[in-house]
Amino acid sequence: MYFFSEAFVLLSLFLLYWWNRERRRYFRERIGSGYFRNLYNVGRNVGFMLRKGRLKIKGRVDDIQRGSILYSFHFGVWESMPRALRRLGYNVGVVVNRYSSDRKNFFTRAVDRFLYRFRSTCGVKIFYRDDAARIVKFLKDGGVLGILVDGNNFYSKFSRVEKLSRICNAPLIPFAAYRKNGSGILEIGCDLDRLVKEHPFDYVWFYKSRVEG
Repeated sequence: MYFFSEAFVLLSLFLLYWWNRERRRYFRERIGSGYFRNLYNVGRNVGFMLRKGRLKIKGRVDDIQRGSILYSFHFGVWESMPRALRRLGYNVGVVVNRYSSDRKNFFTRAVDRFLYRFRSTCGVKIFYRDDAARIVKFLKDGGVLGILVDGNNFYSKFSRVEKLSRICNAPLIPFAAYRKNGSGILEIGCDLDRLVKEHPFDYVWFYKSRVEG
C-alpha cells in the first residue's frame, strides 16, 4: 500500500512540475542534473507525511517555551512537526498559504479544503497570512507557532518572522523534520543550512514563491 501511495505522489509531482516549462527551467537552475533524484526523495517524503508517520524527537525540546515560534524550510517531512508536538501536549498552530487566494477555481478550493483537514488533525490550529491579529493573540496566549521561512531563497520570509517575534517577545527556534533510515525524526534547535547541505535532495528545490520577500 505504501508503495502505491508513493508512486502516485511521484507521478503527480512529475505531472505538476515537469510539464511546466517555466518551473522546469527554474528547477534545473537550482538543482542541476539531480532533478530526478530530488523528485524521487520529495515524493517519498510526501508519502510519509500523507500516511502520518510518527517522528522521534531529537535535540533541544526543552527550548520550546509557551509562545515560541518554530521555523523551518520546505525540507524533509515538515508537515509532520505539528502533530508530533501536539502528541507532547503543546498547543500548536501553523501559518500556511491559501491557494485559492490567487486563483479561485474548483481545484484550488479543493486543495485548500484537503490541506486544512489534513493539517488540522490532532487539534492543530490553522492560520493564513491575513490572520495577523489571531496569530499575535495565539502567541501571547502561549501557543507554539510553526512557520516556513523559505521562498525563492532559504530566508526570503525570515524578516517577517523576526518582526512577529519582536512584537510578541517570542523565542525563535529552528526545526527540521526528516526521514533517516526509514524512520521519521524531528530535530529541535538544529542547523537548517547544514542539514540541507548534507541532504540536498530532501529539500523542495522546485518550490517557487508566488510572492517575493
